[in-house]
Amino acid sequence: MLDALGSAKVLRRGTDATLVALGAMVPKAAAAAEQLAESGVDCTVVDVRSLVPLDTTTILGEISATGRLFTVEENPRLCGWGGELASIVAEEIFYDLDGPTVRITTPHIPLPSSDVLEDMAIPSVSRIVETVSRSMST
Repeated sequence: MLDALGSAKVLRRGTDATLVALGAMVPKAAAAAEQLAESGVDCTVVDVRSLVPLDTTTILGEISATGRLFTVEENPRLCGWGGELASIVAEEIFYDLDGPTVRITTPHIPLPSSDVLEDMAIPSVSRIVETVSRSMST
């Protein structure tokens, strides 16, 4: 049976942080969560699946449960969907947070057409692990 349009999917439940991803970033976020678990950081992974409609009930519930939000985005930080999600989180569950929202995005450059350069710009599993680890230790 297919899930309804507009329903996010929780792929993994954890207690320390929530990684929210969309599209091609979902498998990278899931792989990063597995690596982070090996070092003692237990992450929930949420596949947003659609931006309109956006399943804020599921997403906000998972963020509230862990107290930390990391978005993993295949786009530049400026005007990305993570900024909109951060705004919703700040308005609706700010006091449930234990730290700032962290957005893991591409740098502010035109996305390269070369596969090798594109891979350097788009968030990798290792960059996700490094960013989450650094943020959780401060």
